[in-house]
Amino acid sequence: MSVLSWIPLALVTLVHLAALAAGAATAASLSQVLLMPALAVVLLALPREGRGPSWRWALGALAASWVGDSLPKVVPEDARFLAMVGGFAVAQVLWVVAFTRVPRGRPPLAFTLLLIAVAAALLAVTVPQAGALAPAVVVYGLLLAATAYLAASHGWGGGLGGALFVLSAGLSAPGAVPPELVDWPRRDLVVMATYVAAQALFVAVVLRTRPPGRAVTR
Repeated sequence: MSVLSWIPLALVTLVHLAALAAGAATAASLSQVLLMPALAVVLLALPREGRGPSWRWALGALAASWVGDSLPKVVPEDARFLAMVGGFAVAQVLWVVAFTRVPRGRPPLAFTLLLIAVAAALLAVTVPQAGALAPAVVVYGLLLAATAYLAASHGWGGGLGGALFVLSAGLSAPGAVPPELVDWPRRDLVVMATYVAAQALFVAVVLRTRPPGRAVTR
């Protein structure tokens, strides 16, 4: 697998983070919708015979994540939260399937306990503010925890990706972090940096766990 396929992601990520740091809203918005397509290049660059059983699920997860990044920009303001959560919820379901399509181990007990504690804390601070959307927030939180847990079952890279994914979601969740502790521009920068890193690590897990000699034929 050539490292060249990662170059589009690196370039788009640098542009996006620089735009966030500079407060260039238009550039940040435009570059955000290119992040997941740039990461998808890594999967699409794989020769057909090298695509394992997780490949199509991972590609679908990136497509759903792109919806979560993009759809909120074009829907009415009162529908933006649901558009974002809906896209990423589908992405998490697809990542869960991707991570279970190949042999895996079991995450360390300490990681599992920490994940349970963090997920419970996030739900505790976000559900009371969710109102009628509370059931959706609970489902989203459980999917987030499942994604992180299964990613961690594929080694330290997956575990780091899962941890960054939870961190990104926690920082962007309404009410999860008091605004006075993290100013919004800097929060956006950290949210997007951890988000892209997590997704890239998930893709790396899929690349690394391709069973030798197996390919997707249908």
